[in-house]
Amino acid sequence: METAVIAIIAFVPMLVMLVVIHEWGHFFTARAFGVKVLEFGIGYPPRAFGFYTGRTRVLLDAGTHYLNLSGPSAIQPGLLVRVHSTEDASGNLVARVVEGSQSGSLRRSPSLQDLDTDELLRHEGTVREMDNDSLVVADMAYTVNWLPLGGFVRLAGENNPVVPRSLASKGPGPRTIILAAGSLVNAVFPLVAFTLLFMIPQGVTVGQVQVDVVEANSPAQAAGIQPGDLVLTAGDRTIEQGSDLVRATTLNAGSPMEWTIQRDGLTEVVRLTPRVNPPPGQGATGIQISLVNLRSETRFDPPWTAVWKGATSSWEMLTLLRQEISSWITGVRSPQLSGPVGIAQVTGEVTRDGGVRGWVVLSILFSINLAILNLLPIPMLDGGRIMFVLLEWIRGGRRIPAEREGLVHLIGFVALLGFILFITYNDIVRMIQGGSPLGG
Repeated sequence: METAVIAIIAFVPMLVMLVVIHEWGHFFTARAFGVKVLEFGIGYPPRAFGFYTGRTRVLLDAGTHYLNLSGPSAIQPGLLVRVHSTEDASGNLVARVVEGSQSGSLRRSPSLQDLDTDELLRHEGTVREMDNDSLVVADMAYTVNWLPLGGFVRLAGENNPVVPRSLASKGPGPRTIILAAGSLVNAVFPLVAFTLLFMIPQGVTVGQVQVDVVEANSPAQAAGIQPGDLVLTAGDRTIEQGSDLVRATTLNAGSPMEWTIQRDGLTEVVRLTPRVNPPPGQGATGIQISLVNLRSETRFDPPWTAVWKGATSSWEMLTLLRQEISSWITGVRSPQLSGPVGIAQVTGEVTRDGGVRGWVVLSILFSINLAILNLLPIPMLDGGRIMFVLLEWIRGGRRIPAEREGLVHLIGFVALLGFILFITYNDIVRMIQGGSPLGG
């Protein structure tokens, strides 16, 4: 029960944080390239609540029509409106239709059936200012939605290049950058997070790592390591904690490395190759260790050192992830997949045992996974949309028809949702049986 409570408290902020930084990448680059952003949503609809912000000026002229409004005089600050706009030669938005609502909600009017609204920018929000020639609308919606499986940035004309200020009206280069920006931000997040962790003072217990047991027929035995040896360095890493040695050997699994050991006051260098798939309970090198000669210290790094350590730690985490994926491909290990329930359970367990630092490190891992997953050429995900942009570029600018692309993404969404539900079912069964995605 305690883990479940911690899971809820820890997982929801993590999910929101990762979604927000991912979608912020799309949001920032879209606005930088002049694409109209209509909504920044956390979760998927139906909408729970939200608010409008921004200041978009829309011109009114003799060709502007009004629905549910007697005319321009009926438009007052605070009124909820939906505006169907075109763009003039100077780049100004010009309203063709302004719909008003006193009830707080807007529905598509039958009166628009004869109007080709597919060529107009449809944006809605609350009126900030009004004069005879224009109105200023807060038409950027920030929303929280009921399905907490991710988030989205809704852009104007994602598949329709004739809509003013649309995503589809931009060239392949800007569209690719906008679509890839979310994953790029997720990839940069580990560097920032690790840097901040290294800059924050923290108490640590360090000492010397002593070998207690050497398993028979192990890499450690082959290298001549004996019980009682002290491991001073492994590769280029100084060993002051058991986790230092585990990390060093894991990063070098399958590759020769050098250890500096101390025995009876004398040091020597040995060479060994950590195993990729060791026997159960033995570890990569076949030793059991303990920490001796303990001392407590408070450690932190200045910004210039923390940035370098942050970059190194980010690269090491990518290396570990590459090794894990390689082990799946070669059949050494099977992938351990988890849906939202399983991820929440892992978050609760890691936060319970590792505190805030464990929570941040897990956030970094999920951010890297999110960056990679979203760039895969899977329909509905960013990588799937980028694939259609690349196909357009290869075809010399000839686009895949929007309805066909939309159908592919819809099929991908249904398949992905079904996959998530299947994994979630397995997570729930595992939890009922007392299991954990971390093993045990």
